[in-house]
Amino acid sequence: MTRRVFFLGLIAYGLLTGLFYRIINLIDRIGWTDAAVYVFSISVIVWVAVYIGLELIIEADDDESVGELDEAVGITGLLLCSIPYAPLAWLGLTILTGWLVITTVPQTTLHRGALILLATTFPMLWSRVIFKFLSGPILLVDAWIVAKLLGTSNEGTHIAFVDKSGFLEVSPACSSWANISLVLLTWMVISQYQRRRWQVVDLGWCALVVLTVVAINTIRMAMMGISEEHYFLIHGTVGSTIISWMIVGVTVALCLWGTRSDWTEIQKTVRLSTKITGIKK
Repeated sequence: MTRRVFFLGLIAYGLLTGLFYRIINLIDRIGWTDAAVYVFSISVIVWVAVYIGLELIIEADDDESVGELDEAVGITGLLLCSIPYAPLAWLGLTILTGWLVITTVPQTTLHRGALILLATTFPMLWSRVIFKFLSGPILLVDAWIVAKLLGTSNEGTHIAFVDKSGFLEVSPACSSWANISLVLLTWMVISQYQRRRWQVVDLGWCALVVLTVVAINTIRMAMMGISEEHYFLIHGTVGSTIISWMIVGVTVALCLWGTRSDWTEIQKTVRLSTKITGIKK
């Protein structure tokens, strides 16, 4: 058995259990109908990342045999993914995909697929872990910014409505943190699918997309803080769905734009223009 086939089976099993446990827990809490409306609380970006990551691993041309360390990592990942608890399944996937990333040649199809699936574990597990430790300061900053935009005051995470009819609470679900992790995943999926090599300018593009997404979410919260009527309109199923798809659309569009801009070619063009015009640096 080759390493590709060995890890493909383990990763597919881990993804199946991790997603299944997550979906079942959500259905138990809010029911089938609401869970389906919210796409089982799993971003479409994650679903696409899973598909593309698995597709790249399947298409990879790798005939290397499984080693003893591979078996040890595989058994560890398998055990974690077999425990009926979603976070442990995603921890197992982190180990499996991380090992593949470390032990494969960069830019190969197998490496790119593993890198995308490793990035998928961030919004599904690690961003949630980090948020548990930093949720207090993050939510306080969100509340303070929204209160300043509305011209009202905040007491902790509670913001006074503009019409003074009550208070808006900034909950973890309202934070931009989850969207930030999806931005990074989107950039990883698109750049790896296009075989784009990492460049320093990528940091600037990612920062731009993150700031844009945070701005959209902040404006959304500010609009909810106008009155109770605005809150129910925007926070309802229709309003939340529209905003969610808007954020996904903006994220994908900006990441596509950023990954298609080849900074190396831009530099070559500038050098060529300099030579033609005779301008000295």
